Amino acid sequence: MVVDILRRWRDPAVRALSRLVPGDVLWYVETRAPVFALTFDDGPHPVTTPQLLDVLRRHRAHATFFLVGERVAANPEVVARIVAEGHEIANHLMRDERSASLPDDRFRADLAEVTRMLSAYAPVRWFRPGSGLYTSRMLRSAAEQGLRAVLGTLVAGHTGGPRDQAIAGSLLPSIRPGSIVVLHEGTDCRLGVVASTDELLTALAARGLRAVTVSALIDGTP
Repeated sequence: MVVDILRRWRDPAVRALSRLVPGDVLWYVETRAPVFALTFDDGPHPVTTPQLLDVLRRHRAHATFFLVGERVAANPEVVARIVAEGHEIANHLMRDERSASLPDDRFRADLAEVTRMLSAYAPVRWFRPGSGLYTSRMLRSAAEQGLRAVLGTLVAGHTGGPRDQAIAGSLLPSIRPGSIVVLHEGTDCRLGVVASTDELLTALAARGLRAVTVSALIDGTP
């Protein structure tokens, strides 16, 4: 049974946590600019991703898509559209699985293979481990491949159930400049992420907050 996942961390708590965990992991960015990073995990999906791109274009927003290798291979035209419309692509390993459970040699090989696949479309700077769990070994292996781990300050997962309608409203109070928001797509049961994204961007625009890619957030670029 799929369980709805919605974790909300306020930034001071994340700051404390980020000092305790090993390695160079990006959780948030200190900034006074009215921007936050919007990220999507587990795509591309032939239906959800194009609909998300439509929403982002309508709001003049940008996002970072953490893509799964086997889904990249199945949907190359969707990946091409992500990049063509000014969004960022990043590495979410080969399959939708818990990366921390993989043997080291497979983790390294999968990470390198997905970077190779994505580099055909655009440079790759970031990775996010499956299920958000990682070890120091994984961070070292990624750093050797020129990748930095990105997690997030707020994480939400759609399941296709009635609770999906409350996700945007639950996230909104905690999103602030420098936040990294993690949403999930990639499967049919997550189609609700499209409406939630539209709701989020509409409400945040009224507060003067704009969605950007992870690279734009950390580099301080528009």
